[in-house]
Amino acid sequence: MADPADVSDQTEAPAPKQKLADRWADVSLRTKITGVTVFILSLGLIVAGVGTQAFLRPQLIGVQDAELRQLFSNPADALGPEADTNGLTAADVQNAPKRYYVAVLDLTGAVLHDNDRGDQNAAPLPEVPELTPEWARHNSNAPFALTASDGVEWRAVAIPVVSGAGGAPGGILLIASSTAETNSLMARFTLVFAGFSLAVLLLGAALTRILVTNTFVPLAEVERTALEISRGDFSKRIMISGPNTEVGHLGESLNVMLDHIDASFDERVRALEQMRRFIGDAGHELRTPLVSVRGYAELYRMGALQDDEQVSLAMGRIEKEAIRMTSLVEDLLSLARLDERRPLERTPLPLNQLAADAALDTVAQDPDREVRVAEDPASPVVVGDEHKVRQVMTNLIGNALRYSPAGTPLEIVVSSDAAEGLARFEIIDHGEGIPEQFRSKIFDRFWRADNSRNRETGGSGLGLSIVQSIVRAHDGRVSAHETPGGGATFRVELPLAPAEYLAAD
Repeated sequence: MADPADVSDQTEAPAPKQKLADRWADVSLRTKITGVTVFILSLGLIVAGVGTQAFLRPQLIGVQDAELRQLFSNPADALGPEADTNGLTAADVQNAPKRYYVAVLDLTGAVLHDNDRGDQNAAPLPEVPELTPEWARHNSNAPFALTASDGVEWRAVAIPVVSGAGGAPGGILLIASSTAETNSLMARFTLVFAGFSLAVLLLGAALTRILVTNTFVPLAEVERTALEISRGDFSKRIMISGPNTEVGHLGESLNVMLDHIDASFDERVRALEQMRRFIGDAGHELRTPLVSVRGYAELYRMGALQDDEQVSLAMGRIEKEAIRMTSLVEDLLSLARLDERRPLERTPLPLNQLAADAALDTVAQDPDREVRVAEDPASPVVVGDEHKVRQVMTNLIGNALRYSPAGTPLEIVVSSDAAEGLARFEIIDHGEGIPEQFRSKIFDRFWRADNSRNRETGGSGLGLSIVQSIVRAHDGRVSAHETPGGGATFRVELPLAPAEYLAAD
């Protein structure tokens, strides 16, 4: 019976071979750059070496052929001492310098005499073909190739030999020169070139590795910073040593991205905290009127309201609480829409006219109030959503009416500052004012300095938050100040309308 382990080993599928592209992708960038640099250097050196050899060898052979052409014209330098080319003897050929192979051939091409001295250590001599004087005359002084038994090429010229009897051809004088010295020179050149090429490759690889490593030092810093950020330290930033390099540009981009991410996290934390507080405050605000409505409903169900007067009183309280809840819900919806930052319907708005309209509305609402308007002679114009800007004035005036004694005057002051490019309007009352420590908090949602009084006046604590959201949407700012002599002054500053809006108007 087979061993289960052996069966499992036999049925186990072989691991798939890793593709060449995958293996290349696993190689580090430093190694890739170094390898590509060495490959390019190698390719360039190979082309240079082959090209040089292809040019140099024909040049050397050409020099050798030129020397043989000179010997064709005057072969005395290739013969023995005091040789006479008009009457060659066997001694003239046999005593020829060993630098050349010299032979005399008869009319049939057979070798009569040569300078082969039978030296066993000498290089093999070329194999002489059967040459005729006729062939030598037709080939003139053009050198041709002969081959020795060891494969070495010899360059040779064939000189017709004229006999003394009427100028008839007497044979051929063959002079050959070995290319072994040229081959040796080319071999030495190849060896030297290979040595220098190897040195260049090693030096190039080392310099490339050092350069790439030093260049990637900031990249390693980026990697370390990213690792620390991944562990939760979002305050880390990348130190940039060379801002004009590619790695420097990468570091700057990553720092900007990290700043945005950090700001987004902070904004998210603030939004979550504000949402928790907002939901808690809204639940608290809605719970009070709901408890009142439920209480009166239970009294009615239990029969505790005996006469019409008690029923009418209970229904009146339920109606007031319902109106209060409706107002609160509308304010919440207004803030939600403002938080969505929907596009505003911007048009040119003359602040003097808006202030005059707000004053008329206030007098109609509270005839016992004196409302004074101080218009700006410069007639400032802002660009904004008319409905929203009027809502800002209405909320601020409503706040002034609610927290100032009946019969005290209100003032609406319009002014502008062309140098700063701002227009402003102020809602001034002469009530109890706002303590300095509360002025930075009154625009928070559901914030109240006196909860009991706000419930008496019916305020939801959202009116000033709506004002701030609208003003910010118009790129302006709102602030609270003390009125000289007592009271509160709310100042709203908005950008003046650009010239193109005024021209269009």
